Amino acid sequence: MELVIVERTFPQPAQFEDIHALDGSDAWCLSAHRVRSLKTLFSRDRRRMLCFYEAPDAEAVRLAEGEARTTFDRAWTCAQLRIGSPDHKAAATEYVVVERLFPEPVTPEFFAEALREKGWCLDLHRAEYVEGYLSTDGLRAVCLFRAPDAESVRLANSQAGIPYARVWTGSIHLSPGQ
Repeated sequence: MELVIVERTFPQPAQFEDIHALDGSDAWCLSAHRVRSLKTLFSRDRRRMLCFYEAPDAEAVRLAEGEARTTFDRAWTCAQLRIGSPDHKAAATEYVVVERLFPEPVTPEFFAEALREKGWCLDLHRAEYVEGYLSTDGLRAVCLFRAPDAESVRLANSQAGIPYARVWTGSIHLSPGQ
């Protein structure tokens, strides 16, 4: 089974409860394609959502989403980055999501080295790395931080010279059984 991330954007702010209800009513589509929902990251402005699934592949998720008539921007397979564990020393109140795009493939070692060498930038801005996910092609990543706000994480990444496409605050919603 693969880990698959589905990206969604909404032209108008959406209610998580409404989207969650749609996902629940079309659960048979997920089940039919052997897709299991794991968790969702939902932006504070209610215009961005990342859904995490376990599935045979990204195509199974695309098919299930299509049959359920659920709109999404893209679905991609990834692996969880295993680069240390958070030490929970940051006085953070927000979850901050960093979406990254790379012109050339990167490896998990790229992230481990960046965290080892540039981790002081996170400390400086009272942010802590929680977890990350790297696409199988190495061109896309999602990293989750705890920090006072999104700007703290933006500044830390900019000072460390680590590129990002989007940085946003959000909430985590675990699927039942997680």
